[in-house]
Amino acid sequence: MNRRFGQITLVMSLALLALSVVAVVALAWEPLHSPDRPPTVESAEGAAYTYNTVITVTSGTDPDTSKSYTCYTGTGSDRTPCTLRRAIVESRGRSGSDLPVLIGFNIPESDTSYDSSLGVWKIEPRASGDLSVFRRIKGQVIIDGGTQPGGRASGPKIILTGPSTAKDGLIVGDVAGDDGIVIRGLAFQNFKTHLYINTDGNLVENCWFGLSDDGATLSSGDDTDPEGGSGISLASGTGHNTIRNNVFAGFNGVAAAIRGDHNVFLGNWIGMRADGTVPIPAQFDKHPCLSGAWVGGVGITVEGDDHQIGGSTAAEGNVFAGLFLDVGPVTTQRPAMDVSGSGHTIQNNTIGLDANGDLVGVCGRGLDFGNGPSDMLVQDNTLFETGLSAILMNNWQCNGNTLRSNIIRRADAWPGEQGNNPFSEDAIAYGPHVPDELRTFTPARVTQVNGTSVQGTSGQGSPCPLCTVELFLDDTDAVTEALTSLVIVTADGSGNWSATLAAPLGPGMGLRTMSTVPDDWTITGLDAGTTSNLSLLQGARYQVFLPLLVRRR
Repeated sequence: MNRRFGQITLVMSLALLALSVVAVVALAWEPLHSPDRPPTVESAEGAAYTYNTVITVTSGTDPDTSKSYTCYTGTGSDRTPCTLRRAIVESRGRSGSDLPVLIGFNIPESDTSYDSSLGVWKIEPRASGDLSVFRRIKGQVIIDGGTQPGGRASGPKIILTGPSTAKDGLIVGDVAGDDGIVIRGLAFQNFKTHLYINTDGNLVENCWFGLSDDGATLSSGDDTDPEGGSGISLASGTGHNTIRNNVFAGFNGVAAAIRGDHNVFLGNWIGMRADGTVPIPAQFDKHPCLSGAWVGGVGITVEGDDHQIGGSTAAEGNVFAGLFLDVGPVTTQRPAMDVSGSGHTIQNNTIGLDANGDLVGVCGRGLDFGNGPSDMLVQDNTLFETGLSAILMNNWQCNGNTLRSNIIRRADAWPGEQGNNPFSEDAIAYGPHVPDELRTFTPARVTQVNGTSVQGTSGQGSPCPLCTVELFLDDTDAVTEALTSLVIVTADGSGNWSATLAAPLGPGMGLRTMSTVPDDWTITGLDAGTTSNLSLLQGARYQVFLPLLVRRR
């Protein structure tokens, strides 16, 4: 699946060796990573930024945990060396015309932090008495690991390795108003929460979370030993933050917790190695979801309102594959997305294929709407080989959710009841808490298929005038799927509709429908935009095999 980004072009080199105020410098990148390259500082989109002050980190050491030592404003030991810790302290004292401040890197290869075999500088900060390792970052500060000269071209050159998973890593934003912070081109390992976002309008891109130095396995150095922490956590009440083109793997917590409102999460890879693949034993055709297999960890949670998860193009979608925790029964496997809140757009995400388009699967559900999200647009997502349901609805607040052109495929039958759940898994599963009006609403009915011409009407007992009807292709096996979205039409005032297919149905193929209501009375008590479940298979063409007669001569 060729849908990721091209190789990055660096338009201007940064004049970071000058320890002075510099003019506006912008970095321009091509838009998004290609499937055969990970979303790193060399291959992913980055909006141009400007700055008025440069603080250059010249040492990968961390000699103390002082909250007052700086790089340039002090004297004596305050000035030597300029570490990341001291650069952050220094940036906190800047204001007015000094802002924005760029914290860049120019650590020599002779520094003890340099790994010549990989071309990376590994910074191992000490544990302070605070919950986080570093001081909180004030507003309008840019930390860009891609400014480090030399080093590798296949991933972040600057790696931050925490002292333990009891301590948080970087905290973006100190108090309200500390906005406009950029974190770019860093790798994070061995923290509790690797990156905590506390304010608004910040950008995190081209970073690795939870991976080994070379990105080929987890930070533990083993495919099956996760860190146990979390990747990125947004505080409640934060808004308009963008998290894009990062790689997450191996978390017992979540890869990212999206809270607040109007935040954007796109172009990220979750559960995979840095090259977008998952190691699958030769005897399996997809992730085995068994002890001893790759532990891609947990997906993301989405809370609050009006978030954008994935983008308007396929290249901007997030990719989830290989999500698994070695924790026992299948019921304990977490979904790729656990969603609550309202008004989200979940679009163009891929679940179950890796970044190369190879079938991998995830071990839990795909999209879990069990916490009652409402008024969402869930569109153009691909869900292949989810261990449990592709989509779950199981809350009385599931209302006004439009499902459009989502592709669902699974080779084997959907699992039955799991643990205490009194329902079977399915392509779109309804739990017992779904509103009865939605559960009993029957989607559009196919009345005639003649070549490429399809005629239909409302579902039995569910009048649906002016409803939007989507037709999906499915085969005649026992597994409910939506293999391809074929056509979308609008019913007339009587609920009747017609559609023209691009080609006649082949043998063993049929149609499923979904209906989306145009108002808040077609389905009693539910809002306009509410979409039904998939219909039963209709209009199928069955292939007939005549008996084979063996005659003696």
